[in-house]
Amino acid sequence: MDGKQEIARKERPKRTFLYTAIVALYRVVAKALFFLRIEGRENIPKGACVLMGNHQCILDPLTLALCTPDREIHFMGKKELFQNPVLRWLFTKVHGFPVDRGNIDMSAVRTALGVLADGDTLGIFPEGTRSHDGHMGPLLGGASLLALRSRRDVVPIYIDGRYRPFHRITVRVGEPLKTQDLLAQRVNKETCDALTGRMQAAFARLSGGRSLPPGPGEA
Repeated sequence: MDGKQEIARKERPKRTFLYTAIVALYRVVAKALFFLRIEGRENIPKGACVLMGNHQCILDPLTLALCTPDREIHFMGKKELFQNPVLRWLFTKVHGFPVDRGNIDMSAVRTALGVLADGDTLGIFPEGTRSHDGHMGPLLGGASLLALRSRRDVVPIYIDGRYRPFHRITVRVGEPLKTQDLLAQRVNKETCDALTGRMQAAFARLSGGRSLPPGPGEA
């Protein structure tokens, strides 16, 4: 991240009209069309934290945004979304920033750590892409790396249900993952893998096992 990007991020207001308007409109639509219900919102810490959700639809960031009416979330999104000038303008205005999923994107890592250092909340979809079969894909290690480097609470959020009109969507917010033992060690592949395993287990609990890939003969 260059100097201009750093200044722009620090000067960005905590509350923005566009973010507030979009989320308010989506709240009405989600309750009317999806009967959306959020469980466990009280599990989200008051301060900066990392919210990690499963990813099945482009509406998922808005659904996560409904979990934190007291703050705005900064979302990391695939760089392809920012190649369109209109979408780039929109996502940037609502605290989005790009990440190159195919490489170790240190610019995105620095931006994410800066967001958390400023006391803001970071939203990540650790699968890295959308799932189309109802099960979560493998979780990328970069999400665990960010969580451990930032030393912030990690909150798993499972979105249960399809975005179909008049079909219920239930959002389950889990308790922050226990990371004290991992933070007492060096941040390396072993500690990142351990946190990734805890994330997978947390999603499995929140989903009643539906987040896990199907076993042999179940696909």
